Amino acid sequence: MSTALHYDLPMAAEQDAERAARLSGLSRRTRLVVAALAVVLGVPLVLFAWVGGVLLVDATRIPVSPAQVLAWLLAAVAGAVVWPLALRRLQHELARHQSPRSAPSPTRADAVARTILVVLGAVAIIALTGPRDFASALADAGATVSIGPRENGLLVQLVAMIVVVIISAPALLLTQRALRRMRADDPRRPRLEERQNWHLAAAVAWVCSLGVGFVVSLIALITM
Repeated sequence: MSTALHYDLPMAAEQDAERAARLSGLSRRTRLVVAALAVVLGVPLVLFAWVGGVLLVDATRIPVSPAQVLAWLLAAVAGAVVWPLALRRLQHELARHQSPRSAPSPTRADAVARTILVVLGAVAIIALTGPRDFASALADAGATVSIGPRENGLLVQLVAMIVVVIISAPALLLTQRALRRMRADDPRRPRLEERQNWHLAAAVAWVCSLGVGFVVSLIALITM
């Protein structure tokens, strides 16, 4: 009994590790290498793009300051890079912790709808975090309601949670209502669970990416 138990535990841990690697698509070492390369290569690319944007603005005589060019560039990074990557990561984490079964592949209709939502989400992040007026208004509002570092952090978390609930509520209510009507062994259940996980991950990832966009835009506008 004891020998079998000790034998099963490593086997179970190995199976969990294999399943986690399969869901994430990359090993931990590979993710660390990719993250390091993203930082090493991403910072110079952003700087080159910023310089090129400033030169382009000067050549076309568009009345945009270098700080605003940097804010738009960082907003584009938050919308086009951070948002899809955060969504993918959160989706894998939810699938790994919630369901012991491998998640089914989305249908073609789901894939098209998700692609449209990702594009619209990226455009919304860029449109909200890029302009100086929005960033300045956010900074003024934060200064007005500022109480203390701890209270401000709790307030930001509360606002983020409310936005996540508002965004994800329609899809989660519809899928949860359908899941309650199904038996545990219904073959349609894994697909609905995967759809529910995706919408929840999308809401959380979008709010986090929006926050990242606001933070970097505020830093660009305040420090320059």
